[in-house]
Amino acid sequence: MAKDEKSYEKARDLTEKALDSYVESDDARGDELVEQAKAVNEKAVRDVQDELEEDAGAEHDPAKLQKSGDSR
Repeated sequence: MAKDEKSYEKARDLTEKALDSYVESDDARGDELVEQAKAVNEKAVRDVQDELEEDAGAEHDPAKLQKSGDSR
């Protein structure tokens, strides 16, 4: 697996853990994990956000992944 693939997967994993934290009402931990994920691979975080926005039945809040400093 290439380095880019590893960082992408690690960032996706962190983002998924962040979403779990948000579901458990631990927004501070979720925010921390999102920032860690963005530091590893911001594209992976955006991809997860896009997937959640496409899934109208998602129990997660994709808006929490996007911070005011997001360069989208």
